[in-house]
Amino acid sequence: MELDIKQSITRLAYLKARIEGSLVSNNSYRSSLSPSLSGRTILANLSIGQPPIPQLLIMDTGSRTFWTMCTPCTSCTQYPGQIFNPSKSSTYSPSCREPCYFDEYCKCEPLTYSISYADYSFSSGTIGSDMLTFETGDEGITRLTDIEFGCAHDIIYNRDPCYNGVLGLGFNSESVSLVTQIGPKFSYCLGSLSDKYYNYNHLILGEGANLEGYTTHFVVHNGYNYVTMEGISIGENCLDVDPSAFEMKENGTTGGVIIDTGSPFSYFADDVYKLLYNEIKNLFQGSLRQVRARNYPWMLCYAGSISKDLTGFPVVTFHFAGGADLVLDSSSFFQQRDNFFCMTVAPTSQFGIDLSVIGLLAQQSYNVGYDQVNGLIYFQRIDCELLSS
Repeated sequence: MELDIKQSITRLAYLKARIEGSLVSNNSYRSSLSPSLSGRTILANLSIGQPPIPQLLIMDTGSRTFWTMCTPCTSCTQYPGQIFNPSKSSTYSPSCREPCYFDEYCKCEPLTYSISYADYSFSSGTIGSDMLTFETGDEGITRLTDIEFGCAHDIIYNRDPCYNGVLGLGFNSESVSLVTQIGPKFSYCLGSLSDKYYNYNHLILGEGANLEGYTTHFVVHNGYNYVTMEGISIGENCLDVDPSAFEMKENGTTGGVIIDTGSPFSYFADDVYKLLYNEIKNLFQGSLRQVRARNYPWMLCYAGSISKDLTGFPVVTFHFAGGADLVLDSSSFFQQRDNFFCMTVAPTSQFGIDLSVIGLLAQQSYNVGYDQVNGLIYFQRIDCELLSS
């Protein structure tokens, strides 16, 4: 009964805030973003519970579930920070399979979730709700109550262990999708992910999202945000890509192009990858020494430094329907690795995936906005500092 009362009080506070307008979506629910130590993912910083416990969550537009590590957790040993303990939060309520309706003999049987990812990482646990604390645009804070999320008690890490959850931003009717609970609009702005001192990366949820720039339509299918890609160019040279290479197949489960912040690289069908591979190889013929990346024979790599050896390199542009482009300079299209650099595009066949992916590194130097109401994605090439004032 005590749990039901606590949940009812929390819910009343939420409804009161809705009525009074403090949760109206014209507020900006803002999170600072920072690259992980490896630079393979981008981490959102927000707090859960009362007292608020800071969380570092992988921002992932390619998944729908919002979860964080919770005690007890026998496999959360690699995370160096404080793990959320729901029993110590005065505002936490478990989500029960059947409501007890103040029956003192009723025991809550928590709802559960389970999710696995393409890199074989895994998370499972129970579902509950609690208060989230965000930043605001004027350096204050704002809180949202009664937000459902997954409390992970069993996880398998990926190769980037310094995080304690995933902020799934996929649009879905599932209750543990954060954007479904907050509102159908969000935006994120990314600078250079190799610059550990750049402090202007950020995520904005709700009506305060920055929706500016060129637009292309997207559709949500199986939880992914599919866009219509029309071509690729290098400088003024438009590659001879068969448009069907980017199309979703008739079965509705293969092909197509998605935007994903959970994957560092971009992935294209082998025919498209080979065109890119050969074009870049021809550009560097006789000027740079090609090297082989250990364990990754498909990667196109060269000895040298991006900053020194790629001055004047033509931009690579991904073209989308409606006139929207993603323009990749050399630091977005290549990634520095010690004394060599490699192309940040991979062939889908090497990973057993059957759709094309626009990854995180391709989105550097852009503010990307999502408006599910109108089915639009916005691309604005901009220094995020200009949006942080």
